[in-house]
Amino acid sequence: MSSKFVLVVTTNNDAGTTAGEIAPVTSNPGSPYTPGGGAWSAIDNIGKFLQSEAEAGRGINIRYFDTAVSASTTGTFTGAPTAGQTMTVNGVTFTARASGAVANEFNIGTSVTATAANLAAAINASTTAKVINTVGATSALGVVTFFSIVPGSVGLNIPMTESLDNFTLADTTLSTGGTQAHNATLSAGL
Repeated sequence: MSSKFVLVVTTNNDAGTTAGEIAPVTSNPGSPYTPGGGAWSAIDNIGKFLQSEAEAGRGINIRYFDTAVSASTTGTFTGAPTAGQTMTVNGVTFTARASGAVANEFNIGTSVTATAANLAAAINASTTAKVINTVGATSALGVVTFFSIVPGSVGLNIPMTESLDNFTLADTTLSTGGTQAHNATLSAGL
């Protein structure tokens, strides 16, 4: 069984400096994942970064939350939407198409199950800022579950709107879940 946790590190460095010190080099541009050895390199860089902050006396504050749950909501298809209708996920528009869907578009399927799967696939394939590394989706039997990629409260209140026929959102934000428990704070030099 896998578990999720959130690790928040606060430093005295500016964001650009911090990112430059820990950013992984990925051989898979546009992907939210760093595969293979690149992932281990990124983890090693994070460890080295934390050690260098401690050695330099700049201080770090680490908040740890285990058993974190991603924020989510659902949307249900009861029939087919009309081509050209849209839904918006965190400010990014996804458009229904009769066929030939491209980036941030989804094909209307021959069933509610197929349409839901196509919408979820379009969200997961999006490389648009505000969606990539932020929101994911799954589907089953005409129901799409939208969720925050990062577990915990950071994903709460990501906005969603829709103007699709035969589709209903359970909420206009990712409002279910978004919890993080068993938190602890480790502070050194801040």
